[in-house]
Amino acid sequence: MNKERKLLLRALLPEKLSIELHKAEEGGYWAKTIEISCSAQGETLSELFDVLTKAVYAYFDAPEELISEFGSYLPVETVRARFKEQKPSRYTLDDILRGNPENIKDLQRIS
Repeated sequence: MNKERKLLLRALLPEKLSIELHKAEEGGYWAKTIEISCSAQGETLSELFDVLTKAVYAYFDAPEELISEFGSYLPVETVRARFKEQKPSRYTLDDILRGNPENIKDLQRIS
């Protein structure tokens, strides 16, 4: 992929997105973005954010292989707040976000 195309894609991908997050009746979670038409589901929150990141990249026609270079979408502020509440050691994203996942409102692209 040429440099100009990468720069254009980086500029097109939003830094933050608002989401609606729900527990699925059959288990797991599902979410949809507010600003763009993307949705995803996953058995765990970690899987959900991985699938949602891939959906956002697909929406902007960005190749999945750029995720490692451009970053994934995660609920950064919520994770930071929960890390302050708990002493982080070997927590997974699911451990940190367990409890009230419906409170997650923003995703941020991180590298």
